Amino acid sequence: MMKIIAYSLAAMLGLFNSPLLAEGSEYQIELIVFSQKMHNTEVFDQTSRSIHWPSDLTELSAYRQPENTTLDDSYAALSKDLAYRPILSAAWVQPVAAGGLSAAVHIQSSDGNLNGYVRMQQDQDLQMVVDLELGSGLGDDSGNEVVYRLNEKRPIKPGETYYLDHPKFGVVAKVSPL
Repeated sequence: MMKIIAYSLAAMLGLFNSPLLAEGSEYQIELIVFSQKMHNTEVFDQTSRSIHWPSDLTELSAYRQPENTTLDDSYAALSKDLAYRPILSAAWVQPVAAGGLSAAVHIQSSDGNLNGYVRMQQDQDLQMVVDLELGSGLGDDSGNEVVYRLNEKRPIKPGETYYLDHPKFGVVAKVSPL
């Protein structure tokens, strides 16, 4: 009962709208998306795009580009290995409000073959939500294109590099506080 009264009083006084509680952090988010040519026995039968697009989707170009990036060596290494083909490298600065979801950032390759979004969520921990689809260029028995999907929500520690894995493509991601 006391908890309800305290929350009601805080709401009436506008404490939940105060800059101190609403304040979040700004992060530099870096992504490298690449395809991989690894032998695989898994069956992929997804032939339609199935991302559920969030209503707050924002184009990557709307965000400030960072002056420096830290995944350049990773991109160079992937480019040199014949088993991998970099599809996209992107970096941006984005605010993430404490206790909520950031806007979803639209991620798309120049040819449109890779499409999806990335968003951050900050509750007690920082989490990255990635929902990307990559067209294979290959058809199934009916002639429909097979689509590979990487849909993951992962807790992350700021400043650490993460690898999100799918048998056909992957993501190297790093989120650093500013």
